[in-house]
Amino acid sequence: MNNNRLINIIDILKKDTGINNAIDAVEQLSLLLLIKYLDEASIKLLNENHLGSFPSLFLELDNLSQNGSVIDFYTLRDRLSQIETNIIFSENKLSHSVFSRHNWKKIENIFEQIPFRIRSKKILYLVIHKLEEIDLFEDIEVDFDYLLLSMIKDSASSGAYYSPRPLIKAMVNVLNPEPLTTVYDPAMGTGGFFVEAIKHVKNKSYFNDLNFIGNDLSPFAHLIGTLNLLLNDIDISGVSISNSLLDRDCQQYDFVISGVPFGKVNELTKYEYNYQGYSGSLEAMFLKHTMDKLAKGGRAAIIIPDGILFGNASHLDELKRQLLTQFNLHTVLSLPIGTLAPYSGVKVSVLFFDNAVSDKDIWFYELRTNKPLSKLNSVTDSDFENFTSLYERREVSDHSCLISKESLLQDKTLNLSFSLPKKEAGLKFDKQEMITSLKSEQSALITSIENHFDFMSQNIEFKFIHQVKLKDVCKLRSGDKLNKSEVMDSGEFPVYGGNGVIGFNIEPNRPVDSIVIGKVGAHCGNIHFPTDPYWLTSNAMSLELLDTTRVYLPYLAHVLKSLDLNNLATGTAQKFISINKLYEVEVSLPSIKEQRELSGWFTSIEESKSKIQSLLADFSQDLGTISTESITEKVLKG
Repeated sequence: MNNNRLINIIDILKKDTGINNAIDAVEQLSLLLLIKYLDEASIKLLNENHLGSFPSLFLELDNLSQNGSVIDFYTLRDRLSQIETNIIFSENKLSHSVFSRHNWKKIENIFEQIPFRIRSKKILYLVIHKLEEIDLFEDIEVDFDYLLLSMIKDSASSGAYYSPRPLIKAMVNVLNPEPLTTVYDPAMGTGGFFVEAIKHVKNKSYFNDLNFIGNDLSPFAHLIGTLNLLLNDIDISGVSISNSLLDRDCQQYDFVISGVPFGKVNELTKYEYNYQGYSGSLEAMFLKHTMDKLAKGGRAAIIIPDGILFGNASHLDELKRQLLTQFNLHTVLSLPIGTLAPYSGVKVSVLFFDNAVSDKDIWFYELRTNKPLSKLNSVTDSDFENFTSLYERREVSDHSCLISKESLLQDKTLNLSFSLPKKEAGLKFDKQEMITSLKSEQSALITSIENHFDFMSQNIEFKFIHQVKLKDVCKLRSGDKLNKSEVMDSGEFPVYGGNGVIGFNIEPNRPVDSIVIGKVGAHCGNIHFPTDPYWLTSNAMSLELLDTTRVYLPYLAHVLKSLDLNNLATGTAQKFISINKLYEVEVSLPSIKEQRELSGWFTSIEESKSKIQSLLADFSQDLGTISTESITEKVLKG
């Protein structure tokens, strides 16, 4: 299954006259995916017979409903009732309660609230036949998440339901939810926090049960969130279409984590019961709601606009005073402008606090990226690596500092919008020493470049060369599926994905004498030559020789690297290379002796090139430093 299948279906749906935008297209695809999921569950999970294929559910839908669409929930009710009977009344038992009677009512409610908008029978049947080819129990959740990200880029307003996945992952990792606890999201959107929480727990423990409670006002968000949870095998009994701010029960939760909506509030009067004095802004009410819902000893992480940190309205002052005295506000993560682009350009931060005795300091971390964030350049997992590594130690660094709570409480403004202390200015470098060092680096760089030219100028004679196709000298095999929970941060055997090593596993599935070729992704066609046994995922393929007396494997690896196999890739949203195309690739084969000689020569060239690149990077960095320091020196003297 490739991501481009769902994206291609979206492109087809957009051609229907009943679809107005990217949100409509994703909504309708999600409805069909939900029906297909239920259909497959009745077959695969419960082992029940079925009346026909997935498309057969729609074959007799000849009458248009009054609103002009092809179908509505009621025209499908009879067919869905058979699935309901299979699921609810089957004697087989599932490992979870996803398909309880209670949950089936939730699913019915989704169909009743969201109409089918597709008007063209031709488009409908084309879509459902394409969906028939997709197995929803084979890592479809990854493709669905990619689809949601594409939706955000197409329709900025849909960002209200979706927080960037790298940010979610970082928040979950440091909050560290524990098995057998309850996680609450008062504005769950697409359910991203719940999905990452269950993945986190599965990676940490054999006991991976978590209880999830989540609400959202939007039927669209509830549909997407419910489907997202189902695709990730998460029970949906705790999620609902409702307004969390009107919840008047006293239930509290172990973990509260959310990217809450923000902005001005309409219909202020309906919130006055619980939020008298706080109802001017959504973010203020959701922060108060989070504090009310956090159990004793519980932990919370919430994304809020920075305005709430430096705002001086009386209700904001009271909220901040409670955070500093009645709760343990221990960490503030300041995010760059554009983190929520294209949905919002507002500067936001993440507050981490516990319902516990307050510590004396707040650890403040300012996240920085290499270039400004935008619709086309969003945050990545690597942007958060430094933050997550320093979080537990609360370490002071170039990106972080400690803020005294006592000093904050003494200041009447209660400003929680922090900034890093400025470094002391001064002439703290020896310019002559740096120039001498740069000259030494320059000399080493020139010598390396000259040596590199010498390697490249060697003239190696060949007695004969002939062309062969890869299918004549090797076999190609796709890797095996590996759950993310089985990919570890360290271990004996590296795991190779579509773009190199992604982690480690406890066992290998490939011998050392093979070449790794990326099969899926923007960098597909990249070549790796492992020196130890390894595990190969389904996003890559291995090349193994049929006759080692004819071909020298390191030589072939060098040749394939030079061919830029990425040019063979097809696909738009997700590139991939087929084994059949690779089999037709032709390579030149001299004698085995000459292959060994050439391989050594190629290796020398690559090592020489890498050395030059490393020296050049160091030289460039030091050159930038001395240039900056020289300017600073003149400015300070002035």
